[in-house]
Amino acid sequence: MDEYILPGNEDMEISTQIILREAAARGIQFEILDRPENFIELIKNGKSEFIKEASKTRLDSYMTYLVMENKIVSKKVLSTAGLRVPIGDSYSSVNSAKSDYTKFKNIKKVIKPVTTNFGIGIFISEPNESEEEYLDKVKAALEFSPSVIVEEFLNGPEYRFLVLGYKVAAVCNRIPANVVGDNLHTVSELVDIKNQDPRRGVGHKTPLEKIQKSNIETEILKVNGLNWDYIPKQGEIVYLRKNSNISTGGDSIDVTDLVHPDYFKIAENAARAVESQICGVDIISESIESLPSSENYGILEINFNPVLYIHDFPYEGKNRKVGAKVLDLLGF
Repeated sequence: MDEYILPGNEDMEISTQIILREAAARGIQFEILDRPENFIELIKNGKSEFIKEASKTRLDSYMTYLVMENKIVSKKVLSTAGLRVPIGDSYSSVNSAKSDYTKFKNIKKVIKPVTTNFGIGIFISEPNESEEEYLDKVKAALEFSPSVIVEEFLNGPEYRFLVLGYKVAAVCNRIPANVVGDNLHTVSELVDIKNQDPRRGVGHKTPLEKIQKSNIETEILKVNGLNWDYIPKQGEIVYLRKNSNISTGGDSIDVTDLVHPDYFKIAENAARAVESQICGVDIISESIESLPSSENYGILEINFNPVLYIHDFPYEGKNRKVGAKVLDLLGF
């Protein structure tokens, strides 16, 4: 527990704890200006820097944040820069999305709010899904944002590239919340067992989040013909979420050393395209260890508030000490 919890600051988001711990190790004074907002000030030798939520700093402009926050705008910026993004379009009403139903009818697609984080309000629509089902998902996504994006679903694992100073600092494979069967315990029991890991908590104050047993997980089990009392076979993986966010119980696997170097260039070019010094580039690829092509990868989005802890305290893999790199970037 001591490895990732900073005594006296257990109430703060763990990425901020990483920054505070590294600051203390370097003899940097710090003041917590707003604990609930994770807003701090670092001071050393007359130099002062403000940091919010560990990754929001003066290095990125407000417009940069706005571009990354808006998936329509960021997608256009990335596409203009020659980077592969999923084909799709944006819609501000159910009726406007209805007019393009046939355009997407035969492909698997993602329906998601334009401005959202943590996988909230994102839906998967299967090929040849009825118009009614398609529009129900559009309507649900519109509850989270004034407009939604409908775009092709790309196959493959999802990877978070943390870019600091236009250089990739770490890469993490984010796996949706899941349990692995042992031919003995039910899905519900396996969740309870996995949640006993002291690294799992609630509210981003630990490296991993507890897997939930909400209506969302229940529905995903139901869609797959399962329920909480199902006993998975030995080694059988049962997924409880469609999105791969760590915030909903997913697992973080460090893969920095496995990634083909050309993917580093793609992530770095994405950061340059939106002029962001600190960002997370989410790339999906079926062959992350091989030379990328327009057919085997796509940039899902670029994130203006990338968490640090998935790289310093992954579920599996090396501590990439990205908190130290943030302070380096700030000139400390």
